[in-house]
Amino acid sequence: KFLLKEGDILDEDLLYYDNLKKGTLLTKSIINIIQNLDLVENVRVLRLKKIVDLEEKEKNKNVEVLSQTQTILRSETVENISDTDIKLGFNDEKTDKKIAELIRNTLNKIRGENYEEKLENTKEELNNLIIQDQITSTTMKQEVQKTIHEISQSFVDTMALQNVKPIQQKTEVIALNFSNKSISNYFLDLTISDKVQFTNSAKSVVVKFINSFGDDNSGIILSSLLQFTDNDDYVVSHSIFVMAISIIIAKELTKLVYEKILSKKNEKVDPKSLKVISLKTFDLTDLTNIGMACLLHDIGLRKNFGVFPPTFKFSKLSYSKIELHPSESSFFVQRLNLDVSIQRAVYEHHEFLDGSGYPKGITRYMSKYSPIISFAERLSELVLENPFISRPIPPALAINHILKNELRKYDKDIIFAFIRATSTYPIGSWVELSNGLIGFVKDLSKKDNTKQIIKAIFSNQLQKLQSPIIIDLSENPEIKITKILNPIELSQKVGDIRTYYFD
Repeated sequence: KFLLKEGDILDEDLLYYDNLKKGTLLTKSIINIIQNLDLVENVRVLRLKKIVDLEEKEKNKNVEVLSQTQTILRSETVENISDTDIKLGFNDEKTDKKIAELIRNTLNKIRGENYEEKLENTKEELNNLIIQDQITSTTMKQEVQKTIHEISQSFVDTMALQNVKPIQQKTEVIALNFSNKSISNYFLDLTISDKVQFTNSAKSVVVKFINSFGDDNSGIILSSLLQFTDNDDYVVSHSIFVMAISIIIAKELTKLVYEKILSKKNEKVDPKSLKVISLKTFDLTDLTNIGMACLLHDIGLRKNFGVFPPTFKFSKLSYSKIELHPSESSFFVQRLNLDVSIQRAVYEHHEFLDGSGYPKGITRYMSKYSPIISFAERLSELVLENPFISRPIPPALAINHILKNELRKYDKDIIFAFIRATSTYPIGSWVELSNGLIGFVKDLSKKDNTKQIIKAIFSNQLQKLQSPIIIDLSENPEIKITKILNPIELSQKVGDIRTYYFD
């Protein structure tokens, strides 16, 4: 966008950014930030003569880079589409079609070879578990087969994600997050001004994020997003965080259902329960829809209040507008002609199961995405700096707060899926340790509130210890939590575990 060089010196202030003032020496990281500022059209700099002497050589390099970019656009996946091309795709039909093709290729690559065969095998496995004599009509049989197909597709897609090469470094998450914020910011502004003709560019942001998820990096993604938050634009930073957490939960929830049903093949399944099961399983299309809902869920706030920082304070008169933002955001989704389940999820993202939410105070969601996004929304409010709380708290304390004070508002399976996926162990969680002991989280360490104090009760063979052992993980770095345990299943094996909390 700008032909800036390391060593250039800013000759003007850029917007309201504290680190982009006149006299700033440009480094590689600062240049990357400037290149992604959508509101900046010109940059005036002072350049040393030795840099000017290299201009001709740099021009040749730029021609090479342009050629590489054009080749990347014809590649198999969305991974290497430039931000410039993605932004162009919102209004250029030719680019939009290319991006749509790359999205399809990316999803097919995630699914891998023999996808149809895997799907048919999973459908057959699930069909064999159904209590057939409870299917009482042809219509019911058709409905059961349709639901089996949906659930099986979710299972196969989720298992396929385990084979994706995940992001493992926080720097990679931060780089991806920076790109996502730039495009999302551009997308929201275009949507508000009714200038979006195509939406595949926005979907590519979500698919690129999904394609970075492996089987064990959710904790890395969470901690990286917590460390790198935007001090200038609350809505975009918050929306990206909610998107990441929602996709993590949906993926993990599907795994939990898969393990419960297909790992216990001797237990038959009532066909009437399939619909409930399908509400807690999500395929790649669902994950993409969830991501789109998250990107747009607070666009009503952006419309009414513009770009504002996390430290922004709303006036009392503003709260009437705040309570309208789910409806306004849903209107924008409808105008983009996105799936009705996305529209409903955006409308319902502040609704709770106990009826205490807004705008309608409903107790039954119309979209299966809504309960996940509602929980992710609340978690974001607790752990990120924002205008609605005095100060953020660590994720473990946020989960403690929800379990203690707000449990009736959320689906317990969703909370458990988040805890298991991100290794965020709230006080009271039962865990297995790398030293072969089983216990529960008694407290967070006073030395390091990211580490837990464990009260060990059993061996991993479920033999009760002669006396409990207190282990502060901050003082014993060689000991790791290897697994979070389901308290209901543990109680079935060792008796009522609640008694150990009060020993």
